[in-house]
Amino acid sequence: MSGTRRSDLWAGLAGLPLSLRFLLATSFFMPLASFMVLPFLAILLHERLGMSMGFVGLLLGATSILQFSGALGGGLVAERLGLKKTMLIGLTIRTGGFALFTAGLSAPKPAVAAVLLTACGDALYSPANKAYLVGQVADEHRPVLLSVNNSALSTGMALGTLVSGLLIVRMPFLVFAVVTVMFTALTLMHAVMLPRDGAAAPTGEDRKGDWVKAFLTPPALVALMTAYIFWFFQNYLGVFITSGHPTFVYSLALVLNSALVILGQPPAARWIGQVRYSTAALIAFPALVLGLLAFSQPGVVFILVGTVLISIGEGVIFLKNELEALRAVPGRPTLAVGSQRLALGIGSFTSGVVGGQLYAFAQSDGGAEDFWLYAALQGLLAAALVVLVTRARPARRRAAVPALTETPSEWSGP
Repeated sequence: MSGTRRSDLWAGLAGLPLSLRFLLATSFFMPLASFMVLPFLAILLHERLGMSMGFVGLLLGATSILQFSGALGGGLVAERLGLKKTMLIGLTIRTGGFALFTAGLSAPKPAVAAVLLTACGDALYSPANKAYLVGQVADEHRPVLLSVNNSALSTGMALGTLVSGLLIVRMPFLVFAVVTVMFTALTLMHAVMLPRDGAAAPTGEDRKGDWVKAFLTPPALVALMTAYIFWFFQNYLGVFITSGHPTFVYSLALVLNSALVILGQPPAARWIGQVRYSTAALIAFPALVLGLLAFSQPGVVFILVGTVLISIGEGVIFLKNELEALRAVPGRPTLAVGSQRLALGIGSFTSGVVGGQLYAFAQSDGGAEDFWLYAALQGLLAAALVVLVTRARPARRRAAVPALTETPSEWSGP
């Protein structure tokens, strides 16, 4: 099964409808704006507004749960109101949240409200956005489209953090004003660029229990376990590296991880879409486990090797899960996306709680290196469960998802 040549990839993207090319562009600009703010919230809330770190942690944890888990509710809203209308409501709420931050720079209550508003806005926007993307192209082109969308998101997040890093502590009002203007412009452009659509109601027979079934599917269970293992890397690599190495080593690991996923996933997307679910799991989870084991060894080389392995596992399994989620709930893409985000939210939250205790235990027992051994052992158990789940219920053929307002693109794809 072949991958995708880059020249073919760009030629295929050029053939997409204007509305889809616009949404792919916003998949870069929205995280660019958001991540000019979000990575620095803990610093601003604690150092500028004097909130205790305990309260800051509670607020950020609640925000994460609301943003991820609320996406299932956002999917249901999109089915009632329509995808465009739901995206506009979500963007309006997020824009209001960032605008409120400008007032909240000197008062805790508006700042807390702003944090919660931005999370609610994203919970509404994300399922509708991704459902619109996948509903406008033929089934076989979804892997490439989703991978390009994911790469645009990752690039925007990385650049947003980089752009804002030198400014937000010294000139936070300017940063929040710029972000508010960017989101206002994006909201208006969504209103103009996207054609009007109706509700994304399910096709065929009425399946009122699908919102429950969407979470009780192999892709949702695998997403939960994947997030649980992956967020050990996401949450604790920084504190582990900086305890024994210069900060630039951690920065190098983050850049390497982002570059591998951004540049590697789109060319491999067609292959990821075609390979069996269990095969993808057998590639991804051993890579994740070996990556965690590599971190337990001394030296910068093992940190970089571990990062490469984690990136391979991440690039394969997260995209494959998205595709399998769409198959699991035919004709209900908003529910498929919402169930994935709910599972990711639960997995990442649990990983943070358990990981913190394991890290503290490893430190008290002689060295933080043992933390990665504990994480890898859990990864082995998760790998066994994932393979059983993905082999027990082979994915059904995905039913065709009808176009929302336009004819599905005849994009020949790469």
